[in-house]
Amino acid sequence: MLRSPRVFASYEHFLGIADSVQWDERAIALRADAKAWPQVADARLTELVAGFCVGEAGVASHLSVFASGAAAACFEAQLRDEDRHARFFARYAAAVGLGDPRGLVSPAFRSLFEERLPEAVAGAPGEAVGLYHMVLEGVVFTAGQLALLDLVDDRLPGLREGVELVLRDERWHVGFGARCLADLDYDEEAILAEGEAAAALWAPEYAGRVMDGLRSRLRAVRRQAALL
Repeated sequence: MLRSPRVFASYEHFLGIADSVQWDERAIALRADAKAWPQVADARLTELVAGFCVGEAGVASHLSVFASGAAAACFEAQLRDEDRHARFFARYAAAVGLGDPRGLVSPAFRSLFEERLPEAVAGAPGEAVGLYHMVLEGVVFTAGQLALLDLVDDRLPGLREGVELVLRDERWHVGFGARCLADLDYDEEAILAEGEAAAALWAPEYAGRVMDGLRSRLRAVRRQAALL
């Protein structure tokens, strides 16, 4: 994560992190989860897993448009991660018999990934990175991961392991996105407004926590941009 009040890490730093934390979604055992799921999974847990199926598939399908410029190698490494996340949640859904994930989340949640995200990536780079990295990853996914980890116990070991690994990846993605934002023109108020709405949409119990993180990152982006 971004810790320095003065200087962000380089793109090479994030690329090094990406290379050091690779994992194989196929190595996560799901047999115990498949057996326990019918007794364990309530509506909330089902909604959260379905949301990750929808969300991770959505972000993986749109990341390639960012792969240009000085940060290209990092975007390519992130795409590798996002593809793996999408495969993990798709594999998990199939293993536990989740059904159609799109039918288990709200229309407003689906629209974030199926309408708003394509709109943003077709626009200015600052808008795209602001939505993708700061809002969807830094707010929506972070809140959902925290909510999932609070609900999951030892009866679903595969889900816990997978979510913890995804969360580890997302930490460098968000830090990398903040570094990119310092090089771009962006609308901070628009990012904050979208973050507030998105946090309340899926995991309102974590809205305050993830929004505090978003504000902190944007303050760091402002400081870094002033030094560039």
